[in-house]
Amino acid sequence: MRRSLTKVRALLVVATVLAAAGCSDDGGSGSDEDPQAQLDAAGERLDSSSSVRFTVEGDNLPGSGTVVVGAEGVAVPPASFDGGVRIRAGAIPATIDVVSIDGQLWAQLPMTDGYEPIDASDLDFGDPGKLIDPDEGVSLLLRSGTEVTAADRIRLDGEVYNQVHSTLPGELVDTILAIADPSAAVSATWALHPDTGELRQATLTGPFYEGGEQTYTVHLDQYDEPAEISAPTG
Repeated sequence: MRRSLTKVRALLVVATVLAAAGCSDDGGSGSDEDPQAQLDAAGERLDSSSSVRFTVEGDNLPGSGTVVVGAEGVAVPPASFDGGVRIRAGAIPATIDVVSIDGQLWAQLPMTDGYEPIDASDLDFGDPGKLIDPDEGVSLLLRSGTEVTAADRIRLDGEVYNQVHSTLPGELVDTILAIADPSAAVSATWALHPDTGELRQATLTGPFYEGGEQTYTVHLDQYDEPAEISAPTG
């Protein structure tokens, strides 16, 4: 029995190590490339894409009030999105299906049968269609940072990515992720594919809600997959 328990403990240790390797900072020192040039290239790649899938996850969020927990969906240029936004009102979670096309937003609220036109500000999150907008979206954030520095490479899901840190004006971030204090600075960390230059992860930390700092991590993948977004019919 003791020998069996020892084997189980060893297997648990191996499993823990493998799980930790899925997302870690053991990728080594940062890239020698100019960090702002890397961000500019990532922005150009995003602007030229025909579609990209976004997944957003929040961390250290307030335990009360209405908060955006996360979102996932497909964005198509110049400014369209089809997906869902996960919110929490107090202890009650809900998912709002959203379609955004060129500034017009439709949402299917919980316990309703169809989509209705709505203003993003009424739901306490930014217009997700602007995520891929070259004039207001993620690529603008890539170009608009200060204190831009290279960081250690990071390993995500078995692949090693270059990282760049920058500081963003909250008023720009507020366009795509509503922030309680738009005058505040937001810390950004960008994970970039070393071969394609694609942005694969953006980590944004700032006062998105009152009473501290929160973090939203934006994952990007499935660049240029076939996608069409149209206005809902009901």
